[in-house]
Amino acid sequence: MLFRSTPIYLENNYRVFQAGLHSADVEAHLECLNLRHWQEGSKKVLDAGCGVGEVTKYFASKHPDAEFVGLNISSEQIKEAEKNKPDNVSFEISSYENMPFEDETFDFIYFYQSIGYRPLLKTLEEAKRVLKPGGKILISDMCSVEDPDPQQTRWIQYVQDIWHYMCYPVWYHVEAAHFFDFKIIDVNKNLNPILEFDSWSNLVDNGLGEFHNCQVPFSPIKVAEFLYQKI
Repeated sequence: MLFRSTPIYLENNYRVFQAGLHSADVEAHLECLNLRHWQEGSKKVLDAGCGVGEVTKYFASKHPDAEFVGLNISSEQIKEAEKNKPDNVSFEISSYENMPFEDETFDFIYFYQSIGYRPLLKTLEEAKRVLKPGGKILISDMCSVEDPDPQQTRWIQYVQDIWHYMCYPVWYHVEAAHFFDFKIIDVNKNLNPILEFDSWSNLVDNGLGEFHNCQVPFSPIKVAEFLYQKI
């Protein structure tokens, strides 16, 4: 569903495919991601659900000694991502559940609001397979609010049905990490107070909401982050 709405994102100069940004200025947002999330010493990096490759290419420009792979199921988005890519970047078309990589390939894997498109357990299982021992996984994603009131519960279900995206609660992410014996380094349960949502609201008003045929309040959803390490 999402990749067919790609032109709406691009026409609105919204190239990162994330609901909440650290800044309405995409360049400033990308710099904040780099400062907060980059794992020093990473030499082989996977952007899982790379969209049109904006984060992939930005990180690659900041870390020219590392090799980056952007993974996405959408050929349309990959075609856009291929434009002006640095020499240390390549892109692959595939699903998280069947990644076209050898075991223990990557030092660092990150999912920026992309992991909800596929079942979490299967995705983490495959991510663990392609991650080197000691490698890290960073997940920044929309999560449902714990213990919502009944109306919010209905809205969360509506979002998931219309957007074809699972907003897993924080506790489920943590339990899934425990299931696969990841070491949990950090969990930020709610980044909403420090994120900028006005750009997202404008995007929804300028075609994205109409594309999905919905109007949804933001209150039941929060952006959370998780950093794990493969033991």
